[in-house]
Amino acid sequence: MGSLKYVFRHALAVLCVILVHTSWLFPNLIAVSFVFFHYKRPSYMNIQIFRAFILAISLPFACSQVSNSIEADQPGIIQTDSNAIAARVLTLSYAEKIMGESAKLTSNTSATKVDTLEYKCDYTAIAEDKVSRKTGKLYFMYEVYANVAAAKNAYTAIYEANRHNQGANVASGLGDEAYYHSDGTNFYFCLVRKGEKMFRMKVNKVTMHTSEREFKEVTKRIADSL
Repeated sequence: MGSLKYVFRHALAVLCVILVHTSWLFPNLIAVSFVFFHYKRPSYMNIQIFRAFILAISLPFACSQVSNSIEADQPGIIQTDSNAIAARVLTLSYAEKIMGESAKLTSNTSATKVDTLEYKCDYTAIAEDKVSRKTGKLYFMYEVYANVAAAKNAYTAIYEANRHNQGANVASGLGDEAYYHSDGTNFYFCLVRKGEKMFRMKVNKVTMHTSEREFKEVTKRIADSL
């Protein structure tokens, strides 16, 4: 009987780690469940220690999911129907101001995911930057949620996963809530929520032509237009 309990407890521990890859927003529930079965008399300290452990191992997966979500689901696909509105929100003119050079639309799609409307587009510089040897790329994603609460929850999840990263700062005067993030060398990122609408924009890679000032100015213009 004792060996069976041992196996069960450690199997539960492994399950906790697996669950956190897909349920990183629920460290409290996972921690309490593990400690309840692992200790005969679970204490508040035991729960908090394991909760911290779950948060520590889950954060990298959360950040990874967020950082990749803005890129096109179908690279190179340009939809021209009336539903593909991303390229009308972030226009080529806006993109070229940010990138500081001639660019072209390389993706423009729309999709419905559960009860959220999702629009994506990206622009690519015409030529490689001769100094940095990088080709400028600008990504844009615009979402309309079923209600304000759903949009706010989505914003909070992304912000909480990234707010401790160096270069991430809350931005005032943009929608209902927003933040900027940049490492100062490779990328500029912004996330803005206004009511049930939210958009994110990212330059990756930054070149010698990219303008951070124009990036912020275009962000404000789009936020004001929502």
